[in-house]
Amino acid sequence: MQISVLYRTHAGDNAKRRPPWYDRAAALRSLQRAQRDAGVAITVTFVVDRQMPAELVALVRPEDRVVTITGGSASSSFRACLGVATRLAAVDAPDTLYWFAEDDYAYRPDAFSQLASAVDAVDQADYFTLYVPDDSAWHAAHPSQPFRALRSEEHHEQRVAGRDWHRVRQTTSTFGVRREALLQDEKLLRLGSTVGAPFDAATWVALQRRTPFSWRHLLRDLDPHLSPRGLVKVPAKPVMRIVLNVVSRARRRPPRILLAPREDLAIHLERGMVPPDAGWDQLGQQWL
Repeated sequence: MQISVLYRTHAGDNAKRRPPWYDRAAALRSLQRAQRDAGVAITVTFVVDRQMPAELVALVRPEDRVVTITGGSASSSFRACLGVATRLAAVDAPDTLYWFAEDDYAYRPDAFSQLASAVDAVDQADYFTLYVPDDSAWHAAHPSQPFRALRSEEHHEQRVAGRDWHRVRQTTSTFGVRREALLQDEKLLRLGSTVGAPFDAATWVALQRRTPFSWRHLLRDLDPHLSPRGLVKVPAKPVMRIVLNVVSRARRRPPRILLAPREDLAIHLERGMVPPDAGWDQLGQQWL
């Protein structure tokens, strides 16, 4: 097998609270370290929304590809990244795994070697993640998107290369997908990105043939922005939510299985999401 990393980045940043050792160069160095230790072929394609961050320019290697897109938002840049991935998939080997990577995640050194082992060992899974956030509080506060727990018959547990992997309902926009599933699901992945933030939560539910949005609370939690573009989206979002609800239940493909390690092998670099007792701060100091 081989892994094709689509590393999505842009020159801007946001006001999220970060760990003290955070910078995007440290995050990229952690991925490159995991790439060296993977034991399988890994290619990296930087999908750059308008401009590469200055701190990453020196870390781009001669063998890396750089594709410039015009996105402007997380959802639009994700759709552009999907387009890059499917163009690569048209010529890549059938056993390729595509890893969609946001630029504010850090990886353990064995992250990709463990991922490759799981991909080889668990044929039933089409999607993989290395990080599972606890979004229970968010779902409790947003009745339009209640948390959809796994049914008892959907559970899957397997030990691979010394680590326990299990089926999960959802993750973020940093994930892996097999080539065949990517080509089959591209339209649904695009549709899921049109329903408003957090679009990834809704998309994961849809991929598993569940209803992402509660019909009773369909018009709740729209979070309109006080801008012309934001106000235009207010009537559009309920329409796209209805479409996603209908399409997800009408799909004829089996529900997709998303697999994750019990212990995170990657982490989203926000304060409150980095476990203090898992050694991430010590690893972070190595990547600075």
